[in-house]
This record gives sequence, structure tokens and C-alpha cells, in this order.
Amino acid sequence: PESGRLLGESLDGAPSKGGAGVGSVCLYFAAPEPSTTVPILFLNGEQKGMVNNCTWLSNVAPSYAPAGQALLSATVIGNPDMSDEALVKAVTEELSGWFGQSQTATWRNLAVQRIPYCQPPQEPNTDLERSVSLGNGLYVCGDHRQAATLDGAMKSGRRAAEALLGL
Repeated sequence: PESGRLLGESLDGAPSKGGAGVGSVCLYFAAPEPSTTVPILFLNGEQKGMVNNCTWLSNVAPSYAPAGQALLSATVIGNPDMSDEALVKAVTEELSGWFGQSQTATWRNLAVQRIPYCQPPQEPNTDLERSVSLGNGLYVCGDHRQAATLDGAMKSGRRAAEALLGL
């Protein structure tokens, strides 16, 4: 929505897919210790429950965690219609199936961040190679021009730079 707000009609020639974007909720927990010291992203491979993924951020960046503790980040796709307290309880209960109740019982919630629009809508048949040139010397890049991923945003940035430089 921000690129549309900033660029207005300039995007009409190469529009992003319309519709509501995808939101997410990031929950952060302090723990006495991580369940693993390996820098790994845990994925919900069963596609049951609300947690999409989680990781021990402190395994990669120890300074992110409270002193003497570990820091876990868990991501929920969408924005569940429940209070933060209810969401923390539901996520903690779900993650007890991943890590064990004895582990999650020691966790303390630090923050719940609701991000209403973290990705553009990209259902099947979305053009994942939208032009970065809007004409009249105007270029645009971001995850709305390619795959809605960090990699897609970076690739579209490179495409915009190359187009600007005439490469």
C-alpha cells in the first residue's frame, strides 16, 4: 500500500496484484536457555496450528536477548482475532508440542508485534517479474515487483539498478 500511496497513478502501467496483503504476528520470548544452540529456523511442516516458524535469535545475535537469557522469535501468519494475552497462551501451548512443556513453562513473553501488511498478495497467476521501470525515468523495486520475500525484494532492487544504469 505504501508504494501505491507514494507513486499513485505511476504504478498503473505495471500494477501489483490488488487485494488485501498478508499480515503476521511476531512474538518474542525470553528463556533461561535455548532448546538448541544451532542457528536454525524451525518450520511448521505439518501445517497444523497457528505458528508458521520460530528461531532462537540469540543463537545468531546473543546481544538481542536479555542479559543471561535466550531470545525466541515465533511467527504467526495472519492476524488472529484474539487478544495478545490469548495469542501468547495459544502460541506457547502450541510450541510446547515442539519443544516440550518443561521448556515452554520457563518462557516469558517480551513482546507481541502485529504487522497488518507484511507482504503483498501473491496468489497463483501473480506476475512475479513485474517491470521495475514505470516510465519517464521512474523506477520502483520491492517485494511487490517480484516474489514476496527478502530475496525477491533484493533481486528487484538489483533489476531496478541495472535498468537505471542501462545494463
